Amino acid sequence: MRKSNRLTLIVVLLSTLQVIPILSRAQEDGLNTFSPYTFYGIGDFSTQGPTFLRSMGGIGVAYSNLRRANYVNPASFARINPKSALFNVGIEGGGVYAKSASGKTSYNSFNFRDIALQLPLWGQKIGMGVSVTPFSSVGYRVKMYETDPNILADVGSVRYDYLGDGNLTQFKFGVGALLFKNFTIGADLIYYHGKIERHFNTEISNVLGTPDLRSQTGVTYSDYSKLWMDFGFQYALISSDKRRLSIGATYTPRVNLKPTTTREIVASNVYIDTIDYSRSSENFYLPNSFTGGFYYETVKLGFGMDYTYQKWDGLNINDETNGIKFTNNHYIKVGAQYTPNFFDPRSFFKRVTYRIGYRYNSYYMQINGHPIRDHAITFGFGIPLHRRGLTNIDVGVELGQRGLTATGSIGSRQFQMVKERYFKISLGVSLFGEDYWFVKYKYE
Repeated sequence: MRKSNRLTLIVVLLSTLQVIPILSRAQEDGLNTFSPYTFYGIGDFSTQGPTFLRSMGGIGVAYSNLRRANYVNPASFARINPKSALFNVGIEGGGVYAKSASGKTSYNSFNFRDIALQLPLWGQKIGMGVSVTPFSSVGYRVKMYETDPNILADVGSVRYDYLGDGNLTQFKFGVGALLFKNFTIGADLIYYHGKIERHFNTEISNVLGTPDLRSQTGVTYSDYSKLWMDFGFQYALISSDKRRLSIGATYTPRVNLKPTTTREIVASNVYIDTIDYSRSSENFYLPNSFTGGFYYETVKLGFGMDYTYQKWDGLNINDETNGIKFTNNHYIKVGAQYTPNFFDPRSFFKRVTYRIGYRYNSYYMQINGHPIRDHAITFGFGIPLHRRGLTNIDVGVELGQRGLTATGSIGSRQFQMVKERYFKISLGVSLFGEDYWFVKYKYE
């Protein structure tokens, strides 16, 4: 191996190990979402996959490529050029524009997105992958008002304020192996880590002006730390120099994240005191999750579809007080990409890859009896940084809409639901696809 390549590989591996905790802290400290639909549970689930796959609607369970890292399915780790290493890093920014019956709000965010490294362990038979990605995000500010006429007459006006933020990050280490011709299997060891804070405040404007009924403020801290796993396979029904048709699937068993939760409630007005404090380990389950799909590609064109089913119904306790009911979730993702002429050194635009996709998510909760539909279109392009086209900068855009405007009440409290329109812009860099790290040169 050339000394320069050996040194560069060492630098890449050490840099990856150093960047992982930095990226994790950046994801946990940043507010990655802002939506009242993250009021309960562990918030919005992040679409998995590097930028180029998310530009195709988020497909990827059947995708494998010698030149592209794919951490969606660990079975893809086995299909990597034995003389190369794949490295991917991404950032993401976006905004949410929400409309309710009474007003509009907006919120913008920017953060590191993901990092992944993929290496061969034994030729094209066994490979490994390491990745750090956002798993879910919470971010909301919600106000509700008491409407019960008896309470209004006896107590006065009552306002309920809710605020929450936090993130869960997933660390993955996986191995994929070629079991027999065109059939690979894989497994990931997953570590979920993060913290979610939820604050509430009950503000009472007492009609009698006495301190008998005091405003209350509370906070809940939930710390998550759980080791788990998932499994996957890929099988190429057609595999030749001109075309490839693959099917794939992943399965993640049900797991209890079992967060450690600290609660504190204090009362105020004339004086402040703690009226409740507790610390306990609670139950919160992630469901059995199954994803299946296909991907077909030629030299110029590739397209595929993924379907995911998650059984949430009956898994966690519904929150009837706040109108929350868990429901089974369905994802449908479709996408395609086109490269006019990957091997044309004279035309830059013919070597650019153009992508488009669509994603549908039925969401895992009903809120106040209303289902929450999430639709998004995606598109983007890959820019080759070398004439061989193996190192790329990928740009992806997602435009989506979720929810609906509706009003009503939960018991004696009013609520207003929102319709969200959002956009996300992602930038990903895929490196080292064309560097042959493990070639043994005869001459130094």
